[in-house]
Amino acid sequence: MFFTVLFRLLFGYVRFTATDGFTERFINLCSLNSIPLWGLRTTDDGITACTTVNGYRFIRPCAAKAGMRLKVQSRHGLPFFINRYRRRSGVIVGLALFFCIIALLSSMVWTVEINGNSSLTDEEVLLVLNEAGLKTGMFKSELSAPKIRFYALGRMPEISYIAINLKGSCVQAEITKRIESNVIPPDDSPCDVVSTMDGQIAVLEVYEGTKMYTVGEAVRQGNVLAAGFAELSNGTVRLRHARAYALIKAEIGIDSKTEEQNKLYSLEHREKHTTLHFFGINIPLFIKGDSSPDLTRTFFINAGGTKLPIGYTEQIYNYYAEAKIPLTESQQALCTAESYFENKIEALRYAEVEKENVSVTEGAVSGEFTAIFSAGAAKPTNIEAGS
Repeated sequence: MFFTVLFRLLFGYVRFTATDGFTERFINLCSLNSIPLWGLRTTDDGITACTTVNGYRFIRPCAAKAGMRLKVQSRHGLPFFINRYRRRSGVIVGLALFFCIIALLSSMVWTVEINGNSSLTDEEVLLVLNEAGLKTGMFKSELSAPKIRFYALGRMPEISYIAINLKGSCVQAEITKRIESNVIPPDDSPCDVVSTMDGQIAVLEVYEGTKMYTVGEAVRQGNVLAAGFAELSNGTVRLRHARAYALIKAEIGIDSKTEEQNKLYSLEHREKHTTLHFFGINIPLFIKGDSSPDLTRTFFINAGGTKLPIGYTEQIYNYYAEAKIPLTESQQALCTAESYFENKIEALRYAEVEKENVSVTEGAVSGEFTAIFSAGAAKPTNIEAGS
């Protein structure tokens, strides 16, 4: 229905009245001559209806045969609008410019959306994409998704893949985050089990491979606890994927001390810098300085849920003065205790503490711990070094 109305408006149509004569004969003659009629309504002495511009040119013979008189009530559509303002060249030029601008804007990238991003901020991703050539205001024909993808993956190791999709005038960058995991050698590849810390072996159970240390021996970080080879009864040596469970007893110290703290005092001086954005063109309304803003806010115009490439960015600069302030005795004790327990939790999170010796002095807390850690990790066997 929408396209029918649009077609009629583009090519024009006429609403007319037909009075006197034989109405049914008139309608039948129009149908036989393929003259379209719609919006038929009866009146006291005839009918009113609509037809196309060409239809109205050939409708008079039908009306004459049916004995009806025709009268135009109204004219609608682009042809009549152009004819009405044909002597006003400014209107015609304005319409031509309007359609040219619409065609130009529809061939440009208006916005860039970032989806699936969690490891980086949208501003960081947009900065890399801008360096790769993806900018608002660029023409769609200049968009090269493989080139942008290759550049972005090289600059952002935090992501494993980025897809560039063009939807209308919006470019959507779909980001897949790289999953960080410890690299474990495959089961069919030779590997050793090595110590991850210095200490004394408390438990060492080797399930596959050759045991290199016994319980009670001291080891250093990186020492091989279970080697990835096995000696067969015939004297030959075969490489293996070593498997072992190791616990290492180690002594660690934790010290915390607090004397004074730094405090920032906010000054009265504050600046706000504004940058206008118009289809990828940035217009700064300030002189750029060397300092970094404390707060950046960007706003774009939305029309019907679509973000337009027209907006502005505010950068707020606050100026501070730094000074060291002394702590009271109670504040010092509280800060020292808080720092000590935070360090202890971080260092002994996955350990079993056997012995603890804590000493508290004025403004400081120190602790000596003997704990057992799980300290065996798989490492690919260096075949060249072992050969």
